[in-house]
Amino acid sequence: MSTDILTRTFTVALAGQPNTGKSTIFNRLTGSHQHVGNWPGKTVEKKAGSLNYRNSSYTVVDLPGTYSLTANSLEETIARDFLMHEQPDAVVVLADASQLERTLYLLGEIRLLAVQTVLALNMMDVAEKQGKNIDPKALEKELGIPVIPMTAARGIGMESLLESIAACAAKKEPRPQVYMEEPGCLDLYRQIHSLIKDRISRPYTPEWAAVKLIEGDPEAIRKVEARVKAEDMEHINNLINSLVDGPLQIAGARYSWIQKAVSAALGSEEILAGTRKRSGFDWAAIHPVWGKVIALGIMTLAFAGALMLAMPIMAGVQKIVPAILSGISAILAPAPPWITSMIADGIIPGLSIGVMMLAYIFGVYLVFGILEDVGYLARLAYLFDSWMHRIGLHGKSFMPLLMSFGCNIAGVTGSRTVDSWQQRMTTLVMVSIVPCMALWGVVGFMGAIFFGSAMPILVLSLLGAMLLQLALTSALLRNIVVKGEQTGLIMELPPYHRPNWKTIWSYVWGQVKGFSKRAITLIALISLAVWALSYQPDGNMENSLLAAIGKFFDPVSGLMGMDWKLFIALVAAVAAKEASLSVLAVLYGAGEGIVSITGLLLAGGGAGHAAIAGSIAGAISPASALAFIFAFFFSIPCIGTVATIYSETKSLKWTAGCSLYYTLTSFIAGVLAYHVGLLIF
Repeated sequence: MSTDILTRTFTVALAGQPNTGKSTIFNRLTGSHQHVGNWPGKTVEKKAGSLNYRNSSYTVVDLPGTYSLTANSLEETIARDFLMHEQPDAVVVLADASQLERTLYLLGEIRLLAVQTVLALNMMDVAEKQGKNIDPKALEKELGIPVIPMTAARGIGMESLLESIAACAAKKEPRPQVYMEEPGCLDLYRQIHSLIKDRISRPYTPEWAAVKLIEGDPEAIRKVEARVKAEDMEHINNLINSLVDGPLQIAGARYSWIQKAVSAALGSEEILAGTRKRSGFDWAAIHPVWGKVIALGIMTLAFAGALMLAMPIMAGVQKIVPAILSGISAILAPAPPWITSMIADGIIPGLSIGVMMLAYIFGVYLVFGILEDVGYLARLAYLFDSWMHRIGLHGKSFMPLLMSFGCNIAGVTGSRTVDSWQQRMTTLVMVSIVPCMALWGVVGFMGAIFFGSAMPILVLSLLGAMLLQLALTSALLRNIVVKGEQTGLIMELPPYHRPNWKTIWSYVWGQVKGFSKRAITLIALISLAVWALSYQPDGNMENSLLAAIGKFFDPVSGLMGMDWKLFIALVAAVAAKEASLSVLAVLYGAGEGIVSITGLLLAGGGAGHAAIAGSIAGAISPASALAFIFAFFFSIPCIGTVATIYSETKSLKWTAGCSLYYTLTSFIAGVLAYHVGLLIF
């Protein structure tokens, strides 16, 4: 890269289908000079970065992965709007060299727009292993645009790509190109094009408008109707109606062109010779029965792996925190007792919980990043598509639900991958019904105290109630709140390939950094607030503000059989699920005063843990404990998840509605469980 004075600035867009290596190229182009946010007013992640090359500055925008520009999904709409209205100086279209037939479709749509285009033919090494010897020059001649062979994972072809980007960005007046081979579609296109070519101006092109009119694109129809005479529009409609199934005809014509282009670059014999036979493992991995068994085994190992990665950090916290608390107590011995208590029982425990959660979140994102990068996660969506249809969703909603078992925040952000707005919103609401790992820790603690050997029955009851609520929630949303047609799953199964550790680390670091900024700070603040509300110099919490707040809600908590202490522990789950353990320890601490959050979380048995457990068992009835467990299980997710819901929806209405719904279902679950408990116990 040149360090001379920069003379020009260009914008470059990266476009491509999922699993074509777009993120790898983006990271190699921009390095550390990148930032991540959301598209204005949207819930889809926006990645942009910068680079300097030959006295010019380039802003690189990584568009959402999409299969086409038909604007059927939020990702497609964002990509199309950016290419049309932002008019980037160059567009790099990523194609998987091992699956050219599948990945050239998007190029055909982009070439209808007034943008300079480069085709980056990535994963050439995979194509060669399949016996496909692609001739980039022949493909370049067929397409009329630069074609750059690449293996981005190893950095091969990056310099050639930069040269092509610089050359294309400096060009003016790009010429749109229509890639179709069917005579019937071409003839119809030419007739419509002749009627509108003088009426369509930038950011639209007559080529794009003519093709999209045949496809029945609503935006194209509106734009053309506003620009042509009524009699010309009537003539256009008559022409379009003369073609049966216009969208399918256009798709067929484009695929005919794709086949011709691939044949020119590869040769028909090599296409047949290079056709990849699915491996024995892959046949088993997508088998309707064995595939699910394999998937469950892999996901079990993945979560176990995430926990194993987190355990050393958790163990380190367990060793360090007592020493820190002891040191603080010694240093602050001359200070007023409330200062020592605030730091030792309010600030330090909250930070330690945040660090332990961060360790586990890191492990979860790492294993999911690896599975996605090697190409396995797409198989999970395919495998569980039929199951998800039973609750009104499709396979892409499975991953956010699965990720929620690790952390609901990850599940909410994972809902971005769902295509339609209706199913994305349905998924976003439902992921917080899935119990996270922190929630299971509290349920396990309370269940072991009160139900002992009956814990398996309790867990099965909770899971059964969760499945019922998922089904009811989906039906409620689809039929009343976000009505819409259920969409099917359209996706490709990418080839397996070695993980690209640089791409994986970039993904993990971005997710962990966002979590640390948001969640750790919040947990620490809530921990401090709990301490402030419950602290009393004489140790009598009945006189605290926390007690007054809890007793104010006695009419509500009484219906669930909870006293004010247990109810406050339930409310504390809004801060973080682990915070409930802190409140339980504080309020049922057998007269020990303010008990450290970490003291309970990290006790792992021992006299202190047993004393607190005995105090809780002696103060709460089994029916009330059952009510607490069910109400806690279905309670409003932690404040970090609520904040993430707002971040994803940019809607106070949706965020408040979700919070109210979770609160209501928690109350109903608690009341029902309490009355069932009275009958049993």
